[in-house]
Amino acid sequence: MIHEAFYDTYRNYLERYVCEGGTEVVLLEAYQDLTANLDDYYVQASNILDIHTRALREVMGIRRDSDAVQWIYIDRATEFLAQILVVIDTFLLQLKDRIEHDPLTGLYNRIAMYPTLNNLLKEAQEKGTPLVIAMLDLDDFKEVNDRFGHHAGDEVLRSTALIIKKALRAADKVIRYGGEEFLVVLPGTSLEKAGIALERIRTQIAAQRMVPDHEEVTITVSIGAVEYPGSGPGDLNDLIARADRAMYLAKREGKNRIVYFEPNKPN
Repeated sequence: MIHEAFYDTYRNYLERYVCEGGTEVVLLEAYQDLTANLDDYYVQASNILDIHTRALREVMGIRRDSDAVQWIYIDRATEFLAQILVVIDTFLLQLKDRIEHDPLTGLYNRIAMYPTLNNLLKEAQEKGTPLVIAMLDLDDFKEVNDRFGHHAGDEVLRSTALIIKKALRAADKVIRYGGEEFLVVLPGTSLEKAGIALERIRTQIAAQRMVPDHEEVTITVSIGAVEYPGSGPGDLNDLIARADRAMYLAKREGKNRIVYFEPNKPN
């Protein structure tokens, strides 16, 4: 279903562009105004095509019943545009997927982090449901690279990503935050329930021998977690910072553990 406010904006710019001789000024204004309001629904080629076809018919004053000849040409032009948009749509989706995913682990990267997490936070606020953000950092990971080489380090990161993904639900999100750090988001989950999944991740990482040809080497992880209760103001950067502080407290307390952020306790 077309959002009428977006449609009206599109139609206004299309009419100006057609009637004012295709000026670049109008095009630039349209680009800035329309792209600021695009979401995942509108970026699909089929939806843009529907909007364009309806707007063009209204701008040109063409009716199917009395302007059949003109409509034939509009139909042909639209069909051509549709074929081009399908190709572009496929390309953009593939490009978006490559840009938003870490090539080593296949996880979301920091480019995808803010759009993904902001949507989850907004949903939590609208539904009044809790959301947990956890920061995971592999302990002494630099030693793995120094002792066994970066190839071994890459294997550890891939294995860690797989363990984390398998321990979570489909609705949960995992992001490679940077280096050996991973960000986990568990929507619709309290800190108590999230702790079960996080503890499963911690124990499975410690139990699995992830360094190739060195079965004696144990990898552990320190985890910090914070809960947004589902009500009141919620700032994504602040939540991530709190989870990060809790994770560093886990490091200071001996590593290979989970620390939950407590507002009234020094972290």
